[in-house]
Amino acid sequence: MNGKLLVVEDEFVIAQDLRRICTNLGYVIMGMARSVKEALSQIEMERPDLILLDIKVEGKLTGIDLAHIIDKKLQIPYIYVTSYSDSDILNQMNATNPVGYILKPFDERDIRVALEIGYSKINDRIVSKNSKKAISAVNESDFPIIGESKSIKDALKKVSQVASTDVTVLIHGETGTGKELFMQAVQKMSNRNDKILIKVNCAALPVNLIESVLFGHEKGSFTGATEKRIGKFELADGGTIFLDEIGELPLSSQAKLLRCLQEKEIETVGGSVSKKVDIRIIAATNKDLAEEVRIGNFRADLFFRLNIFPIYVPPLRDREDDIILLANFFLKNVTDKMQKNVNLISSKTMEDFKRYNWPGNVRELQHCIERGVILAESNEVSITIENPNLKGYARHHEEFQLKSFEETERELIVQTLNYCKGKIRGKDGAAEILKMHPNTLDFRIKKLGIKKSIYHSKEE
Repeated sequence: MNGKLLVVEDEFVIAQDLRRICTNLGYVIMGMARSVKEALSQIEMERPDLILLDIKVEGKLTGIDLAHIIDKKLQIPYIYVTSYSDSDILNQMNATNPVGYILKPFDERDIRVALEIGYSKINDRIVSKNSKKAISAVNESDFPIIGESKSIKDALKKVSQVASTDVTVLIHGETGTGKELFMQAVQKMSNRNDKILIKVNCAALPVNLIESVLFGHEKGSFTGATEKRIGKFELADGGTIFLDEIGELPLSSQAKLLRCLQEKEIETVGGSVSKKVDIRIIAATNKDLAEEVRIGNFRADLFFRLNIFPIYVPPLRDREDDIILLANFFLKNVTDKMQKNVNLISSKTMEDFKRYNWPGNVRELQHCIERGVILAESNEVSITIENPNLKGYARHHEEFQLKSFEETERELIVQTLNYCKGKIRGKDGAAEILKMHPNTLDFRIKKLGIKKSIYHSKEE
């Protein structure tokens, strides 16, 4: 048996469904309660391992009220079972620190996944070999996850916790923290590691073609649809789909994505027949989706479906001990690629690195090292950081000129293009040096307003 559960649910049919499913999964139902009062009485008689908790129950007190009591006095973990999508209710639930959510209507898979995650969070069943496996898996890539800080190790533990399941994963953190590397770690440790991986940047999808790109379209379904198109979800069938920048998906497209997550099926634009798909979904965002729900930019029900197992990737400013490790790694990687004899970073530069606030995170550090290597005239990189948020530096240090991350990125791209004499694609092109896909670099060049005349100026 997996453990003892208390079910707090006032709707008889739903309560019995929960009892039946949990029993089939090998859990013991030690009690059923219709109100907060009944639940507290049963907890007093026998302490459960985990509580399945509805929000709307009999009596004046709600499930959220019970959650506060449990959190403060009893320290018993609980999973919300809810159909609510109201943003205020969502914020109230999040504030009580549940170990999971089950969204109505549910099926056996939803319950099984929620309970497995709940118990793994409770017991922290992460053995050292799994953590090492997570680190090893991602470190096979060209840009591994480098770091010894507790926050990075905690994130990698979560990777080892969830990777072998088919649970939806939401990776969140600031721009440039390395969310895609964590996606790769989950993918490499999963049972689908030998299956197809489809990546979709939601922010780069044309608004009027989002559904066509994701779910496909039939010939003649709209003007310009001259042939049938297979969507990304159908292409990913049997494998994994990575939805990057999911917070940028417009509300108009979120409902169809929600249906896909709930029903595990898709329907093409202009089609009339649904098709089942078997897909592992990993999403990433640099936005606070709970806040996006509150202000009405993101559906609460979709948030619940995505937020089954969140992994937080910390910003570089909270990983001060990792900065030197990362800087030296990038230095070796860049010099090997450029075949340039630069093997040192000046002590002053290293001190500045440790004091700097890194608004662009690991990506900014990488670009900073690349720029330093390009400009180095000896075997030592010496970089003057021209940004404000230097931790420990007084405001009156006028030598540090304020620059936004976009300004820094623009400057780096222009310098690299000049170094490559305007070459973007191919060997020794700017895209290769910057470790970017050529199409992504094209997109950033247009977005940042970099004209050809600017990066050809040295030639001219």
